[in-house]
Amino acid sequence: MLYVIAKSIAKQDKIEETKKALEALLEPTRKEEGCIQYDLLQDHNDPALFFFTEIWASHAHLDAHLATTHFTDWNEKSVDLLESPMDASLLKKL
Repeated sequence: MLYVIAKSIAKQDKIEETKKALEALLEPTRKEEGCIQYDLLQDHNDPALFFFTEIWASHAHLDAHLATTHFTDWNEKSVDLLESPMDASLLKKL
């Protein structure tokens, strides 16, 4: 299994728009083959800070996710919404 933590920092004037765009990824991603967990979190102290916590059956399943229309559409929108590109860490459970 592959674990992912992906961090996004919204522009201050785009927090709600970013939240809605990120929430739109939840349902279609959770239906993807190999998606075990896909949750969106928002920081209590800094509402511009969002995290996805993800578990994928394999790296190949994550790669397939990154090629989906809903994710590539998000990538295009994110240029306008985020302070910097999404930062993701790929992890393994010990």
